Amino acid sequence: MSFTYTVPKRKTNRITYRIMGSIFFLVAFAQFFMVAMGYGNHKILTLIFALFLGSYGIYLIYSSLRKQAFDITYLFNDEGLTVTHHYGETNYSFEDIEFVTMVIADENMMFYVLNVKTKKDVYTIPFTMKGELCEKIYEFVNARIKHDEDEA
Repeated sequence: MSFTYTVPKRKTNRITYRIMGSIFFLVAFAQFFMVAMGYGNHKILTLIFALFLGSYGIYLIYSSLRKQAFDITYLFNDEGLTVTHHYGETNYSFEDIEFVTMVIADENMMFYVLNVKTKKDVYTIPFTMKGELCEKIYEFVNARIKHDEDEA
């Protein structure tokens, strides 16, 4: 038995993150340049503001390049979990999965979230309007992972 689920991501979101990050970084660079040339008052506050603005711009650009920003396909089968993402494929056995939790995020039970924590990564998988599939995957994985003896 195996389950395959794909979480699509929009390319426009990645492009927007990169554009906004570049704008923030360029504004910060312009602020640094203006202070270096001797213009403006409150130079220390301007430099602190520019530092935060530039850091946030770099963070936005970095966020648009991480593997969670692209389409991810999750394959749950008898060997374990296979995650196919933009940068390749990652395989986890059930011994590598530390725990799995299922969260029902709204009262209408339309939005489910599956959290899978491995030794290296944490995956938060959204299931919109697919609660039955989320429950089946949760039961499938939870039955195969190792549990501590003191858990209730």
